[in-house]
Amino acid sequence: MKRRLPVLVAVLCLLPAAPVAADEDARASVVAHILDNVVEPGYRALKAASDRQSSSLTALCETPGAPALATAREDFGRLVNAWSRIEFIRFGPARADNRFERLFFWPDRRGRGLKQVQALIAGQSPSAIAATTLRRKSVAVQGLLALEFALFGTGSDTLSEGDVFRCRYAQAIAGNVALTAGELLDGWTGPYGKLARNPGPDNSVYRSAAEVLQDFVRSANEQVTIVRDLKIGASLGKAPEAAKPKRAPFWRSDLTFRSMQANLEAMRDLIANRNFSALLAPDDKWVIGSFRFEINQAIGVIETLNARKRGWIATAGDIEGHQKLAYARIPLGGGAGLLSEGLPRALGLTLGFNSLDGD
Repeated sequence: MKRRLPVLVAVLCLLPAAPVAADEDARASVVAHILDNVVEPGYRALKAASDRQSSSLTALCETPGAPALATAREDFGRLVNAWSRIEFIRFGPARADNRFERLFFWPDRRGRGLKQVQALIAGQSPSAIAATTLRRKSVAVQGLLALEFALFGTGSDTLSEGDVFRCRYAQAIAGNVALTAGELLDGWTGPYGKLARNPGPDNSVYRSAAEVLQDFVRSANEQVTIVRDLKIGASLGKAPEAAKPKRAPFWRSDLTFRSMQANLEAMRDLIANRNFSALLAPDDKWVIGSFRFEINQAIGVIETLNARKRGWIATAGDIEGHQKLAYARIPLGGGAGLLSEGLPRALGLTLGFNSLDGD
């Protein structure tokens, strides 16, 4: 299995053989903890949420009505939450067969995905209402944002009135999400997971546990940066009247705040725990505490704004909401800095390039 990024070698201090081995064992233990407690449960939760979404859509298609539509929409919220907690994993099995994009085609700055979804619904192609044939189409019409439009976009109220094609299309998307989630889980519990758990000179991807940690720390840094710059920053503009909140994902379902909070909580839970802290020298343990503080500051802002129940669109465009969101970018910048410099230095890692820079 080939990696998208070149193999990066950890920068190790010149230490005696025994301490270096001990460090590698400690790093391997943290890798195992991440796989056992973050990656595998995360993809299982995504698979379960997509299966539940499929079931509620089946019920809606068979017995249309406002209650069935409300249930399907509630299940979409659960699906988005499950996805948002493992959205940061952009490497490994997520890179094969465009799986990440199949689940989450975003950002879509020119709205090409939306146009494709709208055209597909208008054309009512039979190949769009089965997961296997839908999978052969553009990634833009088979993921979470396509499903959001089907459930919440223009014309979605017809679902409660018996819109057969739109309902079956939504059901096919949920089936495709479940299929992709299963593939990702299989990859991490199977071949790729074994590579991550057993690094070494003959490993085609990872020479050391340090390299595995580099991928997770780099991905966490990317996720925090994406929330700061793409989900919040690109939506705000310089003033409330210049805000473009529809650039953020999940605004139609009003799940933007909820998704960003799950993004950040997942990064806090990944990094700010005793497993990472145990790898640090006493003088470096402050890095973990500082990261937790910065992320919690941003989460607090998001929670406060979400509690106002004004919605993402209105919040980004009013003065108070705009100011608070702009402030949230400050601690997010601090958190990203700790992940790009402070934590790698303390762990003896070199992050190298990140996927946000392109190839």
